[in-house]
Amino acid sequence: MKTQTNDPAILGHSGGGDLEVKRVPQTGKGMPSVAGPFPDTVGMDFLGQLTNEQLGVDRLIWSGAAFLSDIWGWTSPDTGDEYALIGTSSGVAFARITDGSDPGAAKAPEFLGMIPTTDTQTQRNWWWDLRTYRHYVYYVTEVNGAGVAIFDLRKLDGRSAVEPGTEAAYLEADARYNAGGYLRAHNIAIHEASGSAYLIGASKIDGADPTFTDDGVIILDLSNPLAPVEVGTIIGDDIDSHDMQVVTYNGPDAKHVGKRIGFISNGEALDVRIYDVTNPAAPVLLSATHYPGASFTHQGWPTEDHRFFIFGDEEDELFGLQDPRNPDLPDTARTYILDISNLEAPALGGTFDSPAASIDHNLFVKGDKVYQAHYTAGIRVLDIMPTATGISLSEGGHMDTEPRLPNNNMNYNFNIFAGPWGVFPSSGAVRSSPATASTV
Repeated sequence: MKTQTNDPAILGHSGGGDLEVKRVPQTGKGMPSVAGPFPDTVGMDFLGQLTNEQLGVDRLIWSGAAFLSDIWGWTSPDTGDEYALIGTSSGVAFARITDGSDPGAAKAPEFLGMIPTTDTQTQRNWWWDLRTYRHYVYYVTEVNGAGVAIFDLRKLDGRSAVEPGTEAAYLEADARYNAGGYLRAHNIAIHEASGSAYLIGASKIDGADPTFTDDGVIILDLSNPLAPVEVGTIIGDDIDSHDMQVVTYNGPDAKHVGKRIGFISNGEALDVRIYDVTNPAAPVLLSATHYPGASFTHQGWPTEDHRFFIFGDEEDELFGLQDPRNPDLPDTARTYILDISNLEAPALGGTFDSPAASIDHNLFVKGDKVYQAHYTAGIRVLDIMPTATGISLSEGGHMDTEPRLPNNNMNYNFNIFAGPWGVFPSSGAVRSSPATASTV
């Protein structure tokens, strides 16, 4: 097991289950290694795992199954401890994955508790998303009326591990945002520099706001972190916002440097939209980019130099299998590179087709790496390499955290969505959220 303190780490978990923690070398293509229960591993080391049962995730009444969804991380500025924040079908779970008193050392993940869901009856418990601002976590779910829940993460410092299902395991949100007719959202993004949050794929109660269109974006001001205020929206009949990243732009398009720029993966509208959201009361659409083979524009992340936006399409490989003669459709997961040197006229700058037969889900760009959740093919790590005209991608490491389905990855049934849903590279470990466990 490697102990370099400068290695990035991934937290991940999937639609079916465990929290997993892995360590990823920074030396490009890694040598094969033996990792925990996952023999199909290259360039990564298995550090630990919490199963659904260890996270206190109950089976949903309507389905008889338990799920994890998105994952995020937070490092305490006071103790240096790192925490995994995990969306589950039972609520939001918290785990400690490193000990700040011994930086870089591996630590068995510890379950610290859960804020339970307000509704265990519906399928909407599948979808949770969460982000941090200062020492707070904000999380959304598609459960109607659950609000945007807010929890002070400082309460985790010094907290001992607890047994799931016990009274000590249950925590309470410090506040919930339900103003302005807010009903639910699929996703959330936070721009820390401006103290603003973006509720993505949002809905409001019928009649509460006649101007709002379903699946739009609600923009919140977090000046008072426990009492957000709506300050703007992104709406329209052609908006199907599914994910969004917001940055203070510092790329090559000089006229937009310093502005707050949002990148929307526009779902069934089949494009990537770029907005100037510097004035949240009046967002400006800069561009809407369609691409060959668009099937469901799912999620992406800008490179750190803001020259490219790397994104995935959650359904192109499925349509590719159904229509193998269509040259625009892949037969495996395809990652797209959008050249955003000109924010008002982006251009497709290349693609990368995974060697693994699976569906790509959430990705995260950190440095010269792309960390991807690939459902049944586990976690894939791509190297970002400069070329004469832009960048290219190649796979530099992976860990197949769903080895039970080696020959069933792309059959169009529920199994195709087993495996990691999300990944989060922390300081030294990559956390992933398989649907059935969370792995570090």
